[in-house]
Order: sequence, then structure tokens, then C-alpha cells
Amino acid sequence: MESKFVQAGDVRLQYYEEGNCPETMVLVHGYASSAILWKYTIEALAETGNYRIIAINNRGAGDSERTGSEDDYTVQNFANDLYNAVSALGLSDFILVGHSMGGATVTQFAMNHQDMLRGLVLLNSAPLAGRVLADNWEEELRASFAEGGLTRGDMGYQAPHITQDFVDEVNAIILRNPIERAIGGRRSMGALRLRERLGEVTVPTMVIGGDRDTTVGVDNIVAEYLALPEETRHLHMFHGIGHSPNVEVPKRLAGLLARFAAEVRSGEPAAVA
Repeated sequence: MESKFVQAGDVRLQYYEEGNCPETMVLVHGYASSAILWKYTIEALAETGNYRIIAINNRGAGDSERTGSEDDYTVQNFANDLYNAVSALGLSDFILVGHSMGGATVTQFAMNHQDMLRGLVLLNSAPLAGRVLADNWEEELRASFAEGGLTRGDMGYQAPHITQDFVDEVNAIILRNPIERAIGGRRSMGALRLRERLGEVTVPTMVIGGDRDTTVGVDNIVAEYLALPEETRHLHMFHGIGHSPNVEVPKRLAGLLARFAAEVRSGEPAAVA
């Protein structure tokens, strides 16, 4: 994937770009990972020859600029950075896809800028109603960093097509996470109250999950779907798949995204459930 940089307001963000077609998909990663987690999905989408694909590294991820305060690493700031990045790149009328914490980021973006979107996709989104954090969560997280960094959740590594080079690259990027990003991001996810506002989203929105996702849970995935307006919401559940379909079943995910994009473009109901 070709690595580039864009000045997004006060931070310089790294992004990967593939393809030069008029129709654009923007991909946003989750909490501890980076845009590299989209590698296999980007390759599968690129094979269609129908899309310009842009995957952005949030501040603190990959080679994007780091900032020093825990308060910088929130869903709201990531959404603002995303707006500044796509504006600098001259993007509009695109499909916006967010995985895990990225699902919260793209939802926040849609609340403020859905006029820029053709469609929205929430892929195993972080629970948009937030989560109760344990009393000692920050102490445990700091201890984890002292012992070598963030623990890795379900990254889809179990899939047979995953190479050791990919695993090593993703793990190395996770180990480079600044602790401010880890603490600020988790605190922000705990405080989310976006589910109650999903009725404001009027663009076609597809909720995608895996029925073996124990990171966010099927109950939360379905709750996001049910909170969306009936006339624009769509649901797809992968059977036997966990938290990271973009790694575990990238070709199936790419096909689903392409079908959703085509049906949104044609104006026909995107009946993907």
C-alpha cells in the first residue's frame, strides 16, 4: 500500500491510498491498531478496479503525528481530524467505514458532516452507548504498558491466509502506541453516548458484525442497527467470525462493501440483511 501524509488541522496524518476511480471509500481503524489492519480488505477492493480507497491512521497510530495529552485521543478529536483530512484531500460523496473504535469515530463524523457522505458502515463498532469501566482500569492499563505495551484482542490472526510478516507488523505498531492514546481512547469509549443520537443519521447505513465477536458483543452490534432509522438501516452478520472481519474474511467483506456501495449509488434499497 502506498503511504502518504496529509495535514489535518494541527496534526499530520499518515494514510494509505489505492486506486484512482471516482468512487471513494474511506476506512477508519480502531482503538489499538492502525490502518495497516485494512491491508487485506484494501487488496480485495482494489481487485475490483472500481474504487479509490483511503485508509487513515488516527493521531498516535502508525507514523501519524503524536500529541502529548490524553485528552487529545478521543472519538470527538479523531472525528475532527478525519474531517480535516478528507477536506484537505478534497473528498466528498464517499462511503465511510469504521471498525471497532473507528465505528464510533465515523458515527461522530456523520453526526456533524453527513452531507459529505454517500453511505456509512459500522463494522463491529465499539458500543455506542459506552461502557462502565472498572474502578482500577487505568492502573491496570499503566501496568500493562510497564510490562511491554497493550494486550492484543481478536485481530483475526487465526485466518489461514494471514502471514507471519503481517502479524509481526501489526504487533510492532501496537507496541509503539503512546500511553496517552491508550488511556484517552479507552476513557472516551467508556463515555460514549452516540447510540441515542443514531436516529439523526439519514444516509444509508450498514451495520456489520461477526457472531463470534466477544470484544463488543452481538447484543451491541444489533442495538446499533435497531437505533438507526428503519428506512435507511441495513444489517449483515458474518457467521463464525469474530471482531475483525477486515482481517479474517477480507474478500467477503470487500464484496459486501462493494454491493452496498453499488446499491446506494443506484438508489435501490441496500437489502443486505
